[in-house]
Amino acid sequence: MITVNISGFEEIRNKIASINMDALCFNVASSLKAEVRNRVHVEGKASDGSLIGEYSKGYMKVRTGNYPETAVKRGKNKRNFRAKKTAGQAGVFTNGPRKGQPRPVYNRGTDRDVVLSLTRQMENDMKATEPIPIKNGFGIGYSNEFNHNKAIWNEKRYGKPIWDLTKEENQLAKDIVNKYVDEINS
Repeated sequence: MITVNISGFEEIRNKIASINMDALCFNVASSLKAEVRNRVHVEGKASDGSLIGEYSKGYMKVRTGNYPETAVKRGKNKRNFRAKKTAGQAGVFTNGPRKGQPRPVYNRGTDRDVVLSLTRQMENDMKATEPIPIKNGFGIGYSNEFNHNKAIWNEKRYGKPIWDLTKEENQLAKDIVNKYVDEINS
């Protein structure tokens, strides 16, 4: 005859019941938000680990402010562009309703890898946003619909999943949960 100690099962059941799922899910989402933000807006990587894409030459002019008329006109740096622009050094609009007004200076690098950040609006919105309560947990995202729509549009534009978790990000979520469970079992 086998005897089973019910009190051991009761203890495990009570520990499981004591898990604060909201706190656990919030912790996981907060940790993953930093990882996803860095991957997308700094490293420029999609969910599969590949680069999101590459910026076009035209977009790079806007991104860096290196318009033909902003090249150095004289001296040893003739025809080169300034490494860092200040107000007025990105040139002016040459046509349209803003003709003659200074172009904005974004002070972004010349790296052509897509990082989904020119004005930093999307990445700052993700950084500032707490994990968003959803059914059965928390999500990572943006505080406004405009940035959410840009995120979806960019996935379609580049034809690859950008916002899905990577294998490493999924493993991080599992590690956080395992650590939490280990702590309550101690």
